[in-house]
Amino acid sequence: MHSKKDSLLKRWHSFRISPGACAAKWEGQYGRDSDGYRVVACKACPSFDPGKQVCSINFGSPVRKCVVSSIEAHLHDCKGKDVLEIGFGRFMLARNLIRRSGGTWTGVEPHKPRDRKPELGSGGYGHAADVPFPDNTFDMVIGVQSIEHWGQKTDAELRAPSDYKDCVAEVRRVLKPGGTVYFDAPVGLHGHEMFIMGDLEKIRSCFPADQWKNLQLEKWREDYEPLQPYPTPKGCYKDWSVEVTSYEPDEVAHKLKTGVVWMLAITAEKI
Repeated sequence: MHSKKDSLLKRWHSFRISPGACAAKWEGQYGRDSDGYRVVACKACPSFDPGKQVCSINFGSPVRKCVVSSIEAHLHDCKGKDVLEIGFGRFMLARNLIRRSGGTWTGVEPHKPRDRKPELGSGGYGHAADVPFPDNTFDMVIGVQSIEHWGQKTDAELRAPSDYKDCVAEVRRVLKPGGTVYFDAPVGLHGHEMFIMGDLEKIRSCFPADQWKNLQLEKWREDYEPLQPYPTPKGCYKDWSVEVTSYEPDEVAHKLKTGVVWMLAITAEKI
């Protein structure tokens, strides 16, 4: 649960977000390439305050701070783009930044009434396996803390778990040639087992090389020093026995004992 103060600070940040300020903050290289991934270490992140030795994002969990920073970095220049957000919820930061930078935001959300049909420029019902728009509609498809839930078993009361191959194919269908994706998700927290276990190769395999290019996996806060680690909250463990079924018991036990939460950002371009 978010505190009232956190909720107010989050809304204020979303309300006042400036594409120009984000462009200035995130210009240049903010991560380093390592073993096929991009690592965004806390001490090298533009949101880190070296004087106070804290993250300057003043609300949310450690991973939520990374979400805010990653949205600022990736979505501050959407001029002339039609952007679809999958699973938009109530968090306004991405859509405000898209609109203020000159893009058109559209959203689909499985928690909306099924009779609320989305239209270009507004939100309505839909989900990753069923995007109610024609082929080649969007320049960009994004998901903020939603991709990890597409195949989640404990969300079955809302809809049946979706197959990631089908979801990514549906995302690709509605993208224009050369269109891009941006997704972020927590690792070691909740959702589908590959995100709980941090199985990056399995996540990478969802974007086949003959269909996508320039695939980039960014690891935010895996290298958290000098900040503190973010241990998996105990309340999240209750779903792990349902979600995590394809890994050896000793792997799961090790994750339970040593796991910390960090954030993954995924970007790619449609071929």
